Amino acid sequence: MSSTGSTSDTSVASWIQSNLTTLFQSTGAPGNVEAEPSFDQIFSPNCEIRRNHEALDLSTLKGDVTSQAAGSQRADVKWEQVISTKNDGPDDSSIVAGAFTVTRVMPFRIRASLAQRVVYVQFSAKVEPQRSGVDDGRHITSFYYTVVDKTPPIHFARPHVAKVEK
Repeated sequence: MSSTGSTSDTSVASWIQSNLTTLFQSTGAPGNVEAEPSFDQIFSPNCEIRRNHEALDLSTLKGDVTSQAAGSQRADVKWEQVISTKNDGPDDSSIVAGAFTVTRVMPFRIRASLAQRVVYVQFSAKVEPQRSGVDDGRHITSFYYTVVDKTPPIHFARPHVAKVEK
């Protein structure tokens, strides 16, 4: 079993990176309904999903991602790393693991800047070939992820005594 970074190959790792970016970059902006059909395209209907070690179904995952996206104006996904077993044959399954950060910009302001939410995600996914001929023949059949949702700190200006020269 070998590992490879996603930046140098067009493998399962780059496929999952592209699809998860599409899902997590969705926002509540009008006309942004791209994410909903994407769930059905990349996850198998009976996908085993665990969030923070708790089992959940695909509809709950859809609801979680959609509700996070609903309140945001913009979302940026920054990938930290992606590794995969290098099995890119048409009938090979692959394990892909990685980490990314989603920064969501909200429509309201705190002090002088727009409010933000930061979501840190670490995941492991099993990707298997799909027999129905839809898309490029891949589906996620097992998706385990740990997610931490945080509000970045607000930096207030610190008052200081001005130096007066004599």
